[in-house]
Amino acid sequence: MFHPGVFGTLLLETSAGGLYLLSFMNRFDRVSRTFYRLHGTLFLILSGLALFFMGPTTYTGLLSENLHHVGNVSVLSLAAGIIVLILYNVIVYFGNWKTQQPRSRQVVTVAAILHLLSLSCLILALLPEWSPSPRNLLLVFSFLGSAFLLGVVLLAMNMGHFYLTNPTLPIEPLLFLTKIMLWVMVFVTGITLLETGYDLSVSPDFAQALKLESFEGLYVWGRLLLGIIGGLVISVLSLKTVKMHATQAATGLLYVALLFILFGQAFSGFLFLENGILL
Repeated sequence: MFHPGVFGTLLLETSAGGLYLLSFMNRFDRVSRTFYRLHGTLFLILSGLALFFMGPTTYTGLLSENLHHVGNVSVLSLAAGIIVLILYNVIVYFGNWKTQQPRSRQVVTVAAILHLLSLSCLILALLPEWSPSPRNLLLVFSFLGSAFLLGVVLLAMNMGHFYLTNPTLPIEPLLFLTKIMLWVMVFVTGITLLETGYDLSVSPDFAQALKLESFEGLYVWGRLLLGIIGGLVISVLSLKTVKMHATQAATGLLYVALLFILFGQAFSGFLFLENGILL
């Protein structure tokens, strides 16, 4: 799991999915400026670390001497997204918020688009060929599902903390995020089931791992038990708890969800980058 590409991919996915969903939070008037400041800073740090891990010394094979290579486009798009994120942080930290808030949504949307472009180019760079084969389509859906899942669980967990200091905050923002988390979790579960069926049909190594006859089996079952089954159960419980307006309990569950999903996605990334197993 300690593969530089795993860290770079996780960080980029979290930033891309989180920034896109953050652009929708402006629809809730009662969400405080502190929430945007927190995530502007957080995603800037995560994006900077992603750029470091995607660099030529750690993300072997991503960059190319051909300037038009899709791997270069991924790195350059991420760098541009970081520059836009710096501008976003200036907007959310300084000036009158009533004036700055509409502008901040426009800027964070641009940053989200650049990060999603970087992620899309990263996916293409990792594909042996760009044909719409079943394996390639599963890989694309897997990466995109992972991005939105990591992004939404981070936003939801942090949103839950704001109810601890402001109990009068309306439940709608947290309910919005937990609903999205459950739907994305269901989508990722469906993709994982398809990937499991595909791997069983084409990879004897995967069948051995599933039977715990190889060391990779620990990662396979870690992915399935924590990232999929555990993530799905906690997502359902989190949504039910939020609907009961038990925000303190929901925040605790979202902590667990973040850990389960983070480890599950890390196992998934390692299996793909190190062993070529889609899960």
